[in-house]
Amino acid sequence: MRKWIAGFCLSVAVACPVWAGQAQNNEAARADALYQAGKRVDALPLYEDLAKDYPNEMVYQERLAGCLGAAAMQSNDPAQVKALRTRQRDAARRAVQLGDKANYIQDMAKIDPDASNTIAPGSPAEALMQEGEKAFAAGDYATALTQYAAAAEADPHLYVAALYAGDAAYSQHDLPTAAPWFARAIAIDPNRETAYRYWGDAIVRYGNNPEAAKNKFIDAIVAEPYNKYAWQGLQQWAVREKAVIVPPKIDRPEAPLVDAKNPNTTNITIDAGTLDEKKNPGGFAWMMYSMVRATYRGDTFKKNFPEEKEYRHTLKEEDAALSVVASTIEEKKIKRDKLDDSLRNLLEISDAGMLDCWILINGADEGITQDYPAYRDAHRQLLHDYIARFVVHGGVDAAQ
Repeated sequence: MRKWIAGFCLSVAVACPVWAGQAQNNEAARADALYQAGKRVDALPLYEDLAKDYPNEMVYQERLAGCLGAAAMQSNDPAQVKALRTRQRDAARRAVQLGDKANYIQDMAKIDPDASNTIAPGSPAEALMQEGEKAFAAGDYATALTQYAAAAEADPHLYVAALYAGDAAYSQHDLPTAAPWFARAIAIDPNRETAYRYWGDAIVRYGNNPEAAKNKFIDAIVAEPYNKYAWQGLQQWAVREKAVIVPPKIDRPEAPLVDAKNPNTTNITIDAGTLDEKKNPGGFAWMMYSMVRATYRGDTFKKNFPEEKEYRHTLKEEDAALSVVASTIEEKKIKRDKLDDSLRNLLEISDAGMLDCWILINGADEGITQDYPAYRDAHRQLLHDYIARFVVHGGVDAAQ
């Protein structure tokens, strides 16, 4: 594990050699010298030029992200800090696209420019965190833990202080010390995936408890299901435990579309094959799905969401549409062994009371994702149980 203070620059010096073809490049040499000396704000304009001139050079994107983070740390202007963090995140994402696999760069790529959980410039916590980073980079994990712990006391709301304290303890192979620090980070912000994932990694390495590790990795997904990094822990766990991560398949009809020439008309596309009861028992129920969704494109959305100016696909709409399919099948009393996989899965998930979980975790689009935070706050355990029951197959027993 390694990491990045959200919006800020790591003090760890990563040895990145200047490529042979750039050895004579004075700008690259000066930029590298400043970067290695920790003068990253001074190096920023150089790496801005280099990243512009060599957009496919991974190391320049990585260095640019680091320099932008350092500049954000020194700024007291909230608008400027947000702009710098946005650029930092984008540079890190570009580095990842170019093949950068460093954990701290991948964490940088997830920075939220609007995050308020930051280190106040010039604060005691900032100085302590910097000392902790220096010690960590030098392999002095005991000192790093002391500094991170002091930063956590100086600013009890600082997520990264508790997270890094746990990481420093983990690096000393001390799970009993690491676990409470990870728990403290989670208590500060239960909707960030990192502490759950780090905790799961620590359990895998030193806890010898695959089920407990799985639970932490699932909790990471519940925290941020649309963050690809949140899934990494569970995916790696599945490889070790000879399990597979496969969500239930539910193939749905195409979404109804508003007629471009007549905005008051909504067009429904129906696959004629689904209406053949001999070949596809129960397939007719998907017509009901499309009809429900069509009503939302009409007046139903406005009635249910009067505060929203424009239509969007919502959890409420998708739940109503899928629920009517399930109820239609049940009313017709069609034997489940005659149904295709999509309808059988739909009925099983509906019976478990987890239909909304499937929609949000495995069936969401951009509109539906907006409903996730509120649902997660009210149904965190249900979401966890859904993943353990329907998404993880094999390995240890279902999550407790």
